[in-house]
Amino acid sequence: MEKVPPKKEIGPLLDKETLLKMKVKEVMNPRPRTIRSDTTIKGTMQRFRQQIEDCLPVVDADGKLLGVVTESDILYALHVPPRQSAVGSTMVRQAMKQVASNAGELMTKNPISVTPDMLIQETLSIMVEHKHRHLPVVEKDNKLVGLISLREIIGLYRMIK
Repeated sequence: MEKVPPKKEIGPLLDKETLLKMKVKEVMNPRPRTIRSDTTIKGTMQRFRQQIEDCLPVVDADGKLLGVVTESDILYALHVPPRQSAVGSTMVRQAMKQVASNAGELMTKNPISVTPDMLIQETLSIMVEHKHRHLPVVEKDNKLVGLISLREIIGLYRMIK
C-alpha cells in the first residue's frame, strides 16, 4: 500500500473570515523546490515536469531569493514571436527570454514577496493587484523560507466550506 503523507494540522476553522486572518506561515509550503541561477533552461523544464507548482524560486548558495521562474517564462523562451509583436519594454523582456540560456537570464528578478507573519487577506490583495498566483515567502536578508500559492489558499478555503 502506498503511504499517504499526513495533512497539515490547521486547527478548527470556522469560516472565510478565519481563513483571511490566518498567517502566511500557517498555509505556505515551507520547503518549495528551488533552482540556482545557472540551471539550464532544459534543467528548469525538467524541474517543472517533476512538480505540480508552476513557479520555481531561484536562490543563491545561502538560500537568498534572487528571482522566480514560472511556466509562462518558459513559454516566452520557447515562443517564436510573429513579425509584428509588442513594442517597448514588453518586447525587450520577451526577446531576452527567447535568448536566455539559464534560469538567471530567464527569471523575474526581485520578485514581489511576502513575509511569514503577513495575513492571508494581505497576501490575496497582493496576488490580485499584481496578478500573481504564487509568492515567495522571505525573512530578513531576503532569505527564502517558503512559497505560498493560490492553490494552497483555495484548498484551505474548500476545507472550511
